[in-house]
Amino acid sequence: MAAVMIGVDPHKGSHTAVVIDQAEMALGQVKVLACAAQAERLLAWAAAWPERTWAIEGAGGLGHLLAQQLVAAGERVLDVQPKLAARVRLLAAGAVNKNDPDDARSVAVAALRSAACPPVPLFSYTARFGSGATPGVFRMPL
Repeated sequence: MAAVMIGVDPHKGSHTAVVIDQAEMALGQVKVLACAAQAERLLAWAAAWPERTWAIEGAGGLGHLLAQQLVAAGERVLDVQPKLAARVRLLAAGAVNKNDPDDARSVAVAALRSAACPPVPLFSYTARFGSGATPGVFRMPL
């Protein structure tokens, strides 16, 4: 198991990350813009914790691009379902107080406590759709 868990609350415009230790104490947090350099910025920030695992809320949805960028960079990434993070938040506070740092911390705690957070595999278009498949463009009829 990694020395720290980094929980990420992804949004369309920005991502908030909080790093916790095995005792669930927050060690740091950062907010980065959602852009092409998002993973690079998060990795630079996380360099202080070389033994780390990333936990991304909805790694198959809104957090997909970031999760794939981190996996491609050789990072270990877990997919945390939003309902699981919400339960952690509810149990910790007795209410569903939502803000990005608290959400990111809840994601990290959920991944630390639960075995129900699967690792994110590197997406391969060819493996998913076959070697003869090519990405298509869908056009709306006029």
